[in-house]
Amino acid sequence: MIRRDRLIFVTFGLSVVTLFIERMDAGAAVGLVLHVFDTAILALILFETALAVRDSSYRWNYVRTHLPNLMFVAGFTGLFFYSKYMAFFGSGEGSLGPLSSMLRNGFLVVKVLGRMKRLYELAERLARHPAQTVIASFILVILAGAFVLMLPLSTTDGKGLPFLDAAFTATSAVCVTGLVVVDTATVLTRTGQAAVLVLIQIGGLGIMAFSFFAMFSFRRKLSVQDKLTVSFMLGEDDMSNLSRGLRVIVLTTLGIEAAGAALLFARLSFLEGPGLDTAFRAIFHSVSAFCNAGFALYSDSLESFRGDAVVMAGVAALIVLGGISFGVMNDSKAWISAAFRRIARKGAAPRPIASVNSKAVLTITAVLLAAGFCGFYLLEHEGVMAGYRLGEQYLAAAFQSVTLRTAGFNSVPFGALRDPTLLFMIVFMFIGGASGSTAGGVKVNSLAAIGAYFNAFLRQERTPRIGASAIAPEKVGKAFLILLFGLGAVLAGAFSLSLTEDAPFLSLLFEAVSAFGTVGLSTGVTAGLTGSGKVTIIVLMFLGRLGPLTILSAASRESDKGRADYPLGDLAIG
Repeated sequence: MIRRDRLIFVTFGLSVVTLFIERMDAGAAVGLVLHVFDTAILALILFETALAVRDSSYRWNYVRTHLPNLMFVAGFTGLFFYSKYMAFFGSGEGSLGPLSSMLRNGFLVVKVLGRMKRLYELAERLARHPAQTVIASFILVILAGAFVLMLPLSTTDGKGLPFLDAAFTATSAVCVTGLVVVDTATVLTRTGQAAVLVLIQIGGLGIMAFSFFAMFSFRRKLSVQDKLTVSFMLGEDDMSNLSRGLRVIVLTTLGIEAAGAALLFARLSFLEGPGLDTAFRAIFHSVSAFCNAGFALYSDSLESFRGDAVVMAGVAALIVLGGISFGVMNDSKAWISAAFRRIARKGAAPRPIASVNSKAVLTITAVLLAAGFCGFYLLEHEGVMAGYRLGEQYLAAAFQSVTLRTAGFNSVPFGALRDPTLLFMIVFMFIGGASGSTAGGVKVNSLAAIGAYFNAFLRQERTPRIGASAIAPEKVGKAFLILLFGLGAVLAGAFSLSLTEDAPFLSLLFEAVSAFGTVGLSTGVTAGLTGSGKVTIIVLMFLGRLGPLTILSAASRESDKGRADYPLGDLAIG
């Protein structure tokens, strides 16, 4: 891409940023930043115009043929200086200030459209790297969601969310986390809540999944680059059956969410009365639960339903299904069908699930759920749950065991939890759900690979294995890489929060792990975060949702040195 094209796209990007800055809370610092950005945009426009004149072979001929463009630049420059003069020495920017911004943005849009070929070439290069494509799609959706939440119709006060709060909420929704700096139930209108719902659904499945699902549905053929992107996104090495796999994922998601919404609607209609508002709440919580987002339309999350077995069980089932991955669900469905046929025909016991991955995920998930239930009950049955009936205590402990690894719903007040409970929960939040699911964390699959490695070391076996199946060394290496990346991100995030926030370190560590694990649980720190703290949590949520492998793959570059074999070197260990 030539230098002038880069200048135009950078200038257009700065112009888009100023649109968000203009929506931020008014203040001296924000106003100064806006003036700096405006000046930088003007400087880039003038520089690009000067380069165009300088690089032309016949400059006077260029001036004559591009006279309207040059006159527009001159007029815009005059409006800019007039608006800034009025801002600093008059009474505001005057009536021509907004006109200057409109003309500037319109001019830059025309410029960008004129460089569409270059933009298409840039998109093509980006599409050749699936990890970068996925990251770019998430960033674009977050920015679009933040812009919608900044609109006046998205908030009950008619002012829209400030930029940082809108970006935080959009990131939390797209990264299916559930941490909030504003109350979703009271601050956002139905329009704002619907925007959050759409962002959760897109984030749960991924914008690329929706895009390619539409292409498959309309029988459009995909290029090799498109198939690479889909296979990377799904974690599927075999590209021969991507169409069917993607359809199954999207249709299964919508089917489970519809069933969950129907169950919640029936129960909420009995408790609150039927109606459109009840239907919307049922759909919202069903999507939020299956996508492991943890957003709720009640200010106390689900604390008011802690004794309602139907709501608690329905939400918990959706969370578990969303957190075990689509591959495991398909294997489980096939195993159940085969088991029923085998019992019906021979009366024999069903055979075990053949997939090593599915067996590992289901086994570890069951162990973690049981351990979470026992641990939470033993630690808090005389603490935060001391005033609950015995049935409510069991139900609350079981629900928190499900939600603490991946979804941010809570049925007990987390601000009253004791320190040992918070430490106990941090471990579960860091582990998270299964690979290929809507959950975050380092994943139970990584835990299985690391456990197999330690088991092989203790048994003095050459190859890590799960049962009778060996685990490839590159899988074990990736698992340790994910673990180290997660530990580094969480510790860096907690350290950064400790520098900017006035809260106990354990609460800040809890917040950092919750963000990286895309869990969404909080001890009450989120609402009082400073601007720097919000940015730290945004970064942690983004890293946790995309995962270490996607981030590192996007940053990596292919090198010829990677194909070379080197002589072994001796390194002392231990």
